[in-house]
Amino acid sequence: MKRISGACLTGVVLVLMLCAAAYSTEITTITIQLDTTGSALWTVEDRFVLVTEEDEKLFEEFQKNEALKEEKLNEFKKKMSMLLEEIKYATKRSMNMSNFEIFMGKEVSVTNTYGVILFRFTWEEFALVHDDQIIMGDVFEGGYYISANELLVVEFPEPYRLVTAVPSPDHLKETMLIWEGPMNFADGHPAVVIERHGSSIRNELWLVSILAVILILVAIVTLKSRKPQASTITPPPYIDDKQLTIDVVRKHGGAIPQKELPDLTGFSKAKISILLKELKKDGIIRKTFRGRENEIVLIDKESG
Repeated sequence: MKRISGACLTGVVLVLMLCAAAYSTEITTITIQLDTTGSALWTVEDRFVLVTEEDEKLFEEFQKNEALKEEKLNEFKKKMSMLLEEIKYATKRSMNMSNFEIFMGKEVSVTNTYGVILFRFTWEEFALVHDDQIIMGDVFEGGYYISANELLVVEFPEPYRLVTAVPSPDHLKETMLIWEGPMNFADGHPAVVIERHGSSIRNELWLVSILAVILILVAIVTLKSRKPQASTITPPPYIDDKQLTIDVVRKHGGAIPQKELPDLTGFSKAKISILLKELKKDGIIRKTFRGRENEIVLIDKESG
């Protein structure tokens, strides 16, 4: 079977542009959201610079042209269906793709205007389910490739915990694994195994170990509390990137332009984009448009 490439997906996105003018992709994010049945919601989001006013005008016209969007969606669906048949033949497994959708929008920053094109579909029986484990990877027969400026994100549901991920992701955030391109994955990779909490003896042993550590720490703290403390305790630095982002927004009255977050947090634009997506999914923030800028608003500020 042919190698499954990120370009196989995102290349379809790029043909949606209606003009030949040059533009540069800032970041492409391919997200695979696993569910408890082994199916997955795939999202391919491409974010690129609209260089000229003509580019912006053409993009806006394309947004309004429902017939053309439907045509491009059908092209994407056809390519993915052909790929699915190859994978089904290689894995000897029953699979299906459904609920194909396309979304378009614009984002404006201080320096650039961005066009955003997003494809979304459901890949049924994408991963294998064995007892209380979900195993992802056999569909990548021949390997997988993501290029520079691409992110591959795998999310899994809360009842599960990570057992293994090969190769190790560049970032691990609770139930989210992130690989940054360029990366050439080996045959059958990325391979991810997740397991339902409390589903095996391993989990029980893990819990016993944690309890033992807690008891030891309690004993140490009790012993230390009997001795006079000569120095004051300084608060620890931030270890939670999302909490730091939330605190920055809160210190600015609960609403702040997105463009200011990289300077105030020290994070890159790409990392801020990922963190905001997580916070929005958690129901902590929402994005609004103020003039030509994205504004980040805390939900608790609106309800308070």
